[in-house]
Amino acid sequence: MGLFRTKIEVGHPIYRRFEEIEAVVDTGAFCSMFPASLFHQLGITSDSEREFTLADGRKQKYPMGEARFRWEGLERTSSIIFGPEGVYLLGALTLQSLNLIADTTHHRLIPTPELLLVGVWESSFR
Repeated sequence: MGLFRTKIEVGHPIYRRFEEIEAVVDTGAFCSMFPASLFHQLGITSDSEREFTLADGRKQKYPMGEARFRWEGLERTSSIIFGPEGVYLLGALTLQSLNLIADTTHHRLIPTPELLLVGVWESSFR
């Protein structure tokens, strides 16, 4: 697990109105969580609710939805959690959807090498 900050854009999945934010990259978090007020400002609505187990063991229900993320030309949609004010967490699911790896040693995001992905896929069929 590693924690560091990065800038990323989050936007409406259809209208693609984006807002640049600074988020904590948390490789121990599965889903990304941002303040519900940010999503409401972007016109993003929740479509479900899910219970999560927090780091301290408590269980908490949160509304969920979909948002569009953009980082250095890469753009994809990912599931998001409507969280409390002040929480800006970029989780593993969003990183995976953008094909990004969290380099926790150098505190940066790096694109997954496409060649590596193709090599793994091809070798599994030989």
